[in-house]
Amino acid sequence: MSMRVSGCVVIILMIYVFRSFHGEILSLEKGTAYTYFRNVENLNDKIFYVRGIAHAVIGLFDETPGSTVFRIVIGRDLNKRTRLYRFNKKVNVTIQPELLLESNPTKFKPFWIKWTTDYFMFGAGSRVGEGMNFLSANNVTLRYMAVKTKPTYPIDYILDLSCSKVPIL
Repeated sequence: MSMRVSGCVVIILMIYVFRSFHGEILSLEKGTAYTYFRNVENLNDKIFYVRGIAHAVIGLFDETPGSTVFRIVIGRDLNKRTRLYRFNKKVNVTIQPELLLESNPTKFKPFWIKWTTDYFMFGAGSRVGEGMNFLSANNVTLRYMAVKTKPTYPIDYILDLSCSKVPIL
């Protein structure tokens, strides 16, 4: 009995190891408005992937897609800093390399956001909680997430992943 169970575990583990993640690549030309809105009302965290040279913009909204609560600009100033905004006011600037885009713009880099009505956190990595930046949310409910670009460079995003044998580029 124990041999059969351990064999199943090995087979399941082998299948997991040989599978990788993929998602729809959302390619935005330079200078686009917010697009690809996702409903995040029933979530409290989200992992997403970004590829490009500079100026990836993620917006988080409350009631309507036009009411930005938080905005993250990753790779601002030719990928020298990342800025967090709350209600269009700059509240945090970082030059931490881990919170910038990949130096090789052909590779996707994972980022994450986590929130409650009391706080908002942002970081890089494929696990929520690594490399945090924190903002007080002051009882704000986030309902939508969207992406856009600045007028300088095109950016690619992956907002939703699924499991597949086809890897991320």
